[in-house]
Amino acid sequence: MACEPTTIHIGVEGSFLTFEGYPPTVWITATLAPHWFTDALQEARADGPGPRRREILFAVCCAESYLLEWVRDQVLKCDFEQLKTYFPAGARRGVNEKWKEIPSQLRKDGLIPTAPDLGGPHGEEWSRLIDYRDGLVHARASRPEADSLPDQERPIPPTSLLSQMARGWAVRVVIERIKRLHNAIGTPYPPWLIEP
Repeated sequence: MACEPTTIHIGVEGSFLTFEGYPPTVWITATLAPHWFTDALQEARADGPGPRRREILFAVCCAESYLLEWVRDQVLKCDFEQLKTYFPAGARRGVNEKWKEIPSQLRKDGLIPTAPDLGGPHGEEWSRLIDYRDGLVHARASRPEADSLPDQERPIPPTSLLSQMARGWAVRVVIERIKRLHNAIGTPYPPWLIEP
């Protein structure tokens, strides 16, 4: 069934404006990146040594949410229909692929002047962060560890490394990623993006 135009009457103190059009779509959005960042920052600032599990998880959640929210609000200017061009519903792309492909596609489409440089040492740290997050989420971190095991059977992240990891490492990797995005297109960083 096709949408039919609807007559809508809007009244303001005795005056009425009438127009015919399609019923409006009410969009509800969530902006979660700042909250994920706050969670990661709290974990990074927690006293004492210890596993950085939650910092890693929350930092990657922040980076993934931020990319979608930045495209939705700043690049597409809330053109929610166009969002599915870059984030199709049901697509199974990992955060690493999204960060590689989406800025490049936005540049090709003329929506941003240049894609950020996400390689070099930062790219290596980012890949390690994603590997650690994937290892935690998909239970590779829970695999038994022994010197005799081949690399593909070892836990990621290694248990010993996870407990000795410097506080704030995951947060700093995500901060760098978001800053590179903004530096490439010349826009200010979000105000909540602060060092741990």
